[in-house]
Amino acid sequence: MSVEFEKAKTDVLGHIESLLEEIEQEIALSHQEKYALLEDAFGSASDVDELRVAFDQWFMEHSDDIGFDHDADEIWDHALGGEHSYATGDDGDEDDVVFEEVATDDDEDDDDDDDVEDDVFDDEDENY
Repeated sequence: MSVEFEKAKTDVLGHIESLLEEIEQEIALSHQEKYALLEDAFGSASDVDELRVAFDQWFMEHSDDIGFDHDADEIWDHALGGEHSYATGDDGDEDDVVFEEVATDDDEDDDDDDDVEDDVFDDEDENY
């Protein structure tokens, strides 16, 4: 490899690294500002209901900028449940059951109702 190639590679990688570090610093500062705004909003609340109203308003104003992957209800419930990590996807509440719709043989049988002859049970009906 030529010296020119190695220098170009090093220069570009170094420049990109600097740009990314600058972006990370800007994001961190923005997040700190958003957190301070939430603290200020909470400062005027006097009960849990007012905290929730302040949180919902703050979330509505800033969630897109922050890029939360969860809605306000999920974050609020998770915070009050004592959980601070969403990494596992499990909020620790074993009462929450998520059902996945699964096709069963019964579902397939429903589609076959058109194949059933209408007069199969006519003999039984005549006895009543």
